[in-house]
Amino acid sequence: MSPTAITRLALIGCLAVAPLRASQIQPPAYTHVGELPDRVDGQPFRTFIFDRTAHRLYLGSDRGLFFSDLGDADLHVTGPLVRKDITRIDVAPDLGRVFYTTAEEVGYVDVAGNGAPVVLARDLLPLDMVYESTRQEVYVATRAPVVRVFDAKSGEEGSAIRIPGWWALELEAIPGRVFMSLGGQDGLYAIDAATHVAAAFPVKGRVITPATIEADPDGRYLFLAFYREIVAIDVASAAVVGHMVTPTVPRIAYDPGTDVLIATWDDDPPPTRVVALAVEGGELRELGRYRNPAIGRTGVEPTSFGFIQAGVRKLLVWRAPGASSGSHGTARR
Repeated sequence: MSPTAITRLALIGCLAVAPLRASQIQPPAYTHVGELPDRVDGQPFRTFIFDRTAHRLYLGSDRGLFFSDLGDADLHVTGPLVRKDITRIDVAPDLGRVFYTTAEEVGYVDVAGNGAPVVLARDLLPLDMVYESTRQEVYVATRAPVVRVFDAKSGEEGSAIRIPGWWALELEAIPGRVFMSLGGQDGLYAIDAATHVAAAFPVKGRVITPATIEADPDGRYLFLAFYREIVAIDVASAAVVGHMVTPTVPRIAYDPGTDVLIATWDDDPPPTRVVALAVEGGELRELGRYRNPAIGRTGVEPTSFGFIQAGVRKLLVWRAPGASSGSHGTARR
């Protein structure tokens, strides 16, 4: 999915289950374990990524790159690791590196080593970025009809992939493929990681783009949120296998630890709804709803066995049993 501002942050509690139909999957037993500040020096965090290996949440703002170790009993934000005007971040947990963009450059911080920032390229005008793990490459969308590719290990720049649109948006990686929507074009597109060829990804069923794109890290499903709808797509068949209509714009986050999609939206009138969803029996089903904290707002960021929810001047940290293991897949902004 792409590190974006907390257009994805989620929640939890223990409310009654209200399924669309009877489900065999039990809703995750999330608990609210604490809060983090949503800003530093008065400037809000606008991009987030979770490192499943270190069980660490990275946060970026115009004040720099910060982090929070979510396994600590005392939750707090540390940093900055680097003082730059950060616009996007993504993590390569297998390399111990956090990649970042600013308004004009791409670089990384070696958090497993000396922590010094390394600039990969300048004058790119980057829009979005994602790490693809099978080939250990970083894809950077720019304000041009190309996606730039960098070797995440060596730092060397590789292909400049031509795309059939104005620019790429909402980059989201699964093993071997990078999904995106394109400015000036309808529908989903994908880049083959082996060939670096960008092409349309025709979907059987109704989708609207641009949309927020979330993925199951194993590559089974894509989830799109647009306007007042959430859609689940089976990647293998490229078919819509379920959808949900919401009264207002939904925000989504896929938790790979529990294998569920967390969605938040405002009812009309409010309160904010926090809902667990899953693909079951070839359909997208609602597993349960959770009680929204008084300061909870729409917007969720996935971790693993948990998520972060946007709140009033706070980020709300939620955790499910198994969170301390940090052993399941990585999450997107």
